[in-house]
Amino acid sequence: MEKIVNGMRFEGEYVENCWDVRTWTSNGVTERSARQVVEWTEVPPMRAPLSWDEYIAQYDYDPAKQARLEQERLDEVEEKRLRSLKSSARRAKTKCRRFIISEGFNEMLTLTYRANQTDRELCKVHFKEWVRRMKKTLGDFRYCASFEMQERGAMHIHCATNKLPQHADYKGVKIKAWELGTRIWRDIIGDYPFVGPLRPAEAFPVLANGLCFVGGKSKFGAPSRHKPMSLAKMAGYVSKYILKDFESVPEEKNRYSRSNGEVKAEVHIMRLNGTLADIVACCFECKDGDVMVDHRISYFKDSWWLCTERGDGPAAATLHVTH
Repeated sequence: MEKIVNGMRFEGEYVENCWDVRTWTSNGVTERSARQVVEWTEVPPMRAPLSWDEYIAQYDYDPAKQARLEQERLDEVEEKRLRSLKSSARRAKTKCRRFIISEGFNEMLTLTYRANQTDRELCKVHFKEWVRRMKKTLGDFRYCASFEMQERGAMHIHCATNKLPQHADYKGVKIKAWELGTRIWRDIIGDYPFVGPLRPAEAFPVLANGLCFVGGKSKFGAPSRHKPMSLAKMAGYVSKYILKDFESVPEEKNRYSRSNGEVKAEVHIMRLNGTLADIVACCFECKDGDVMVDHRISYFKDSWWLCTERGDGPAAATLHVTH
């Protein structure tokens, strides 16, 4: 592996049986991970590429070989770009997840379009205006949201926030707060004209374009009737979509949206020696009354992850090995 810092190139190699263990705790949620240490070595500057005349003079020119080498170079550049994008998405996912946990959000909202609205940037514009109006109506509205593209291509938004009040005043009318998100969302995105052979425009001129589900929604599109998500599960649910479609987000663009503020808890790091089994045995911790949210080992056995949360019942452990 390699990286470039301030124009200088470094090559990295894993240090055998050496691990950095990171622990982060906030609002009853504990995240602990172990990752194999990488030792970085500076690489001397690469020689300037040969000019075309120098190349012909030094090597027997073969058009097929030249085309193959050029394609290999382009493939390597693309591979590095995708690795960089994925690394950036992982960092954004961690920040998003920990912001939700640190804020202690306890409500899940999902904003959808009826129309097949596929423009991510337009979706962000709509959401920004929706947040502005929610703040204006409720006064205090803090949130953290991620953007996902559905299978049909339409965008929708997963938003973690504080529990909404029972009622709110909107345009001089007192309404139930769970209706507020939908009313504001529809005012922003407008109606959806649906015209077809079985639904002529004269009979059905427009349909409501979108919805704001409170408590999320089921896989069938209806409001979910399951019990509310725990804090850690909500944070994981919202943040997972950042990594899911990391290739769809243009470089230098925000991968998620949130209120102002910083994550309050610090990450504690310790370096330990031993095999991965030794590290898991030493660092695994799930106290009585805690619930295990996630526990996994990477496919290549170079990292380990544990997430626990305060719960009402006894601790229960399940190990998941993921790719």
